[in-house]
Amino acid sequence: MRKVMMAVVVSAVISVGGAFAADGKAIFQSKGCAACHNPTVDTVGPSLKKIAKAYAGKEKELIEFLKGHGKAIVDPAKYPIMQPQLNQLKSLSEEEIKALAEYILSVK
Repeated sequence: MRKVMMAVVVSAVISVGGAFAADGKAIFQSKGCAACHNPTVDTVGPSLKKIAKAYAGKEKELIEFLKGHGKAIVDPAKYPIMQPQLNQLKSLSEEEIKALAEYILSVK
């Protein structure tokens, strides 16, 4: 019985994590982020793959950046281009920002 309960709990945790990433993808698309960021190729902005690699293990730093409080570590020269977008993201809730960060970090 314990093994069954543990499997249910693990499944629920995995599902919730996947839900956050899915919600993050919807936010990414609805807020216009995809206009400058491609999953695998640098365009106007760095690719999500490059961002995920730079922020691997640094989710808090990515969240702070998305809130407009952190430094750009991927391509600092393009930070001024990103500034209006970061201002728009300030209207997102804490949960939405976290979901967006989780989606970005999920791109491999």
